[in-house]
Amino acid sequence: VEINQGPLSAQDRVAEVVAQVKTALGGDKLASVKVVSAEGPFRRSMGQRDMEGTISLVVVRPDKLRRTEEMSMGGMVGGPAVERTSAFNGTEAWDDVQNRGGMGGGMRLGMRAGPGPGGPGGPGGSPLTEEQIDQQRVRRLKMELQRWTVALFADSAQPFTDGGVAESPNGKADVLETRDEAGRPVRLFVDQATHLPLMVQYMEVRPRVMMRGGPGGPGGPVAGGDRPTEEQMRQRVEEMRRQGPPDPSQFALHLSDYKKVDGVMLPHRIGVSVEVKPSEEWTIEKFKVNPSIKASDFEKPKP
Repeated sequence: VEINQGPLSAQDRVAEVVAQVKTALGGDKLASVKVVSAEGPFRRSMGQRDMEGTISLVVVRPDKLRRTEEMSMGGMVGGPAVERTSAFNGTEAWDDVQNRGGMGGGMRLGMRAGPGPGGPGGPGGSPLTEEQIDQQRVRRLKMELQRWTVALFADSAQPFTDGGVAESPNGKADVLETRDEAGRPVRLFVDQATHLPLMVQYMEVRPRVMMRGGPGGPGGPVAGGDRPTEEQMRQRVEEMRRQGPPDPSQFALHLSDYKKVDGVMLPHRIGVSVEVKPSEEWTIEKFKVNPSIKASDFEKPKP
């Protein structure tokens, strides 16, 4: 995609593009939306494995998010499955992971964002404190909430700036740019023909998947067919810490199959790419606009 700066005043262009996209998304109907919920099946490539399941997402303007994933290995009957819920209530954030199944061998899935931000340890291999982990979880979910707010409502807490015009074989897109909690760029690509959002581009550290126990252990069979020991697992985590924080990768949310729901245009197919390579596809079968919600939905379950 080639981006060219246009001749118009940046301030005027931004105001014009924002007005066009908000009108295309629903105008006054969009302005009245406080809550959006979405649910449907997804399929995701994670290394050499495919994961599939369902995603449920609730976005509450301006500062609440809840996302639940139920997933298992594609095509594996009786294999490990995991349910992961992440939520942000405006000030606090939490994650809850529940494992099920495991091929009769107690195999478990684990997801790590890697050393450094969001991961098991900081630069130089020093472990994170509980307070640091909480701070990074809040920042991670704030950034996810921002991306969905940009994608669904063309809104941003930080003002948009002019990102120019992107050209591709499929046409042209106006580009609006803002910044996330880490100061990294978040770009919204808006179709010049329909004025609907096409893509949200951002930077993020790729999650790492580890499997514990079960036949073959993490990543499949190991030498001699034995599953890794707890000591081997510990050594692998320590090695990730020693590697230092990984560089963020370029991610993109691809938005398509728009349909009107209660007067608001919403994308019913959302793809994710990492470094331009397709990684995930989510088909939304059920959207709700302004459904009733409970404050307790965003509070961490008590042990």
